[in-house]
Parts: sequence; C-alpha cells; structure tokens
Amino acid sequence: MMTMQARESFFPIRHPGLPLRAYPVDSPRAKARLIVLALLADGRVDAAELDGLAKYRAFDELGLTRDDFFQVLYDFCADAARLPEGGGNYLMSPALLEILFAEICSTGERQKLVRLIFDVIRSDGHLAEGEASLFWKALDAWRLRLDDGIEYRPRAAAFRQRGQQRIRSNLS
Repeated sequence: MMTMQARESFFPIRHPGLPLRAYPVDSPRAKARLIVLALLADGRVDAAELDGLAKYRAFDELGLTRDDFFQVLYDFCADAARLPEGGGNYLMSPALLEILFAEICSTGERQKLVRLIFDVIRSDGHLAEGEASLFWKALDAWRLRLDDGIEYRPRAAAFRQRGQQRIRSNLS
C-alpha cells in the first residue's frame, strides 16, 4: 500500500496553465511548500532559518521528515524555474499565491502554519520586506488575525506595529 506522501511524489498534479505542481488539500507537502516560500521570501535560504526549522520542530508539525521537506524545497525550486523572472527573482502573482494558500483549508492547520511562517522568518533576526509581505498575505488569504495563530512574544508586538505602519502608509 502506498502512503499519501509517496503517491504525491510519484504523481505530481499540475495546476492547469500554471507551472507549479498542486498537492492534495491540507497535505504535508502543501503545508511544507508554504514554509519553503517563507524560507525563500528574502531571496536566499539562511542557515539560521534552517536551524529554526529544527528548533521549532517544523518537520513534526508539518507531518513529514526532514528529507521529505527538502524534497519539497527542491521540487518548488524546479517548478519556480518556470515562473517569470524579474530583477533576479522569480515573480509569483497574487493569483498564484492565492492558489497555494487555498491548498490549506483546515483552520487549525492555517493557524499552525501562520505560527511556523512567523517563527521561520524571524529566525535570522532580520525581517525582509518579502518575508513580511508573505506573512501578511497568509493572514489576509486565510482571514486570520495575529492573535489567531501566534502566541504572544516580544517580537510579535514589533510585527503588529510594522503592520499598523504599513496600513497607515497605504491610506496616505
């Protein structure tokens, strides 16, 4: 009998007309891909962020092994090579991000992922614009509030303040 993870790796599903493979809803690989996006959101994979995955027990939280996670990272990079390029970076349209966020339907899984995304992007002590943008897009796509998925930590207050400043600047 083949497990779901094995089936996913043997038979990738493609989004019609889109370069990224699809994963079954709420699957470990669909969740892992969003963590991969968080790792790559600042344009590079940082060793501190990789260490953060182990520190926050991300592999257990996602329901896959470390090797399976790195296979998702590899698969995403292979798929991303087919995305439009801009300024040395691959461009992900808002519509494509929506599709990726839509692969996670469980409110509990969404809350867990928001917390993991937050933990990963703050692991290196630097919050890049792309990381903040991905975090806020996840909250918006899943209609969550900061309080829904993140335990209060001193850095969470700084995140709230930055979000409020972003909202004010967009209104100006």
